[in-house]
Amino acid sequence: MITNPPGSRLVKCSVVLPVSLYGEWDSGMVESPCVWYDTNRNRYGMVYTGYGSTDSTKRGYRYVTKPQIGLAWSDDLLHWEKDSRSPVFTGSGVPGSADAQGASGPFIWFENGTYYLFYFGVTASGYEKGAKTMNLATSTDLTIWKRYERNPIIAPAGNGWRRDAIWHPNVVKDRDMYYLFFNASGVVNGLEEEFIGYATSKDLFHWEVDDVHSPLLVGSAKPGMWDASGRAGDPSVYKVGSIWYMAWYSWDKKNSADGLAWTTEEQFPLGWRVYEHNPILRIGEPGSYDALHAGKPFIVRTDNKYYHFYTAVALDQTRQIAVAVWPGPCM
Repeated sequence: MITNPPGSRLVKCSVVLPVSLYGEWDSGMVESPCVWYDTNRNRYGMVYTGYGSTDSTKRGYRYVTKPQIGLAWSDDLLHWEKDSRSPVFTGSGVPGSADAQGASGPFIWFENGTYYLFYFGVTASGYEKGAKTMNLATSTDLTIWKRYERNPIIAPAGNGWRRDAIWHPNVVKDRDMYYLFFNASGVVNGLEEEFIGYATSKDLFHWEVDDVHSPLLVGSAKPGMWDASGRAGDPSVYKVGSIWYMAWYSWDKKNSADGLAWTTEEQFPLGWRVYEHNPILRIGEPGSYDALHAGKPFIVRTDNKYYHFYTAVALDQTRQIAVAVWPGPCM
């Protein structure tokens, strides 16, 4: 039993990456942050998904263009500046390709001078439209990217947990093995939803999905619970001491929230238990920037603080990136 795991008592801070003004590439919505410490620049970097807007007066899924990937920088994880080169990665525009109409859910793995960008590609314009698969591109400068010639690296397969779509990636390394945790759409025990599973690799390019042990995490699907939908999505995995943690989101078919799961060093990457006091992050008061949804976590830990980045959605569907911390305050 894990009591009071790191990040379980969060203090909300603010929106750290807002939508841009109408006409900009990310004026429709921003979401799905991935943050890392960039040793090339000695600053924190963030990649995120941005959408343009088709209507200057309305927000929400119906009024956005195709997803693209932006870049931002920070010295303290609280104050962020968007990189003027953004978007730094977009869909290929090549008909029939896995990311013909956009790229979303980015994750950066930086190793030996190379940035590995994992993302899910989409084949139709709009919010997460068309076929969705896991893809990979590499760069040495975050500007010029080379798509992996064998994309997609993971695609829907079978009639089970990843039957329909592949979503957000999260990569960790343990000893000499890379683990790619991701959520996929499919069916488990008659429930059609999103569930979290994983794949392994020795080289970051060739991935083997463990369909025998996946999904690793499924929402409760119990009426009245925060995860009543049964969804388990957008994993963010990290290790504290000998315990592995996974932040993830679910929803009760109205509002999103974030929870935690954990496993031991000996059982990793299997054996995940759901934290008994979930959710750790809930929606805010009516009128707040996260009154509708507070989910899709990405966790960053420093020597003395835990930063919980998430997608904050207001009642008017304004979708932006916010952060909560532990311990407080937000300084």
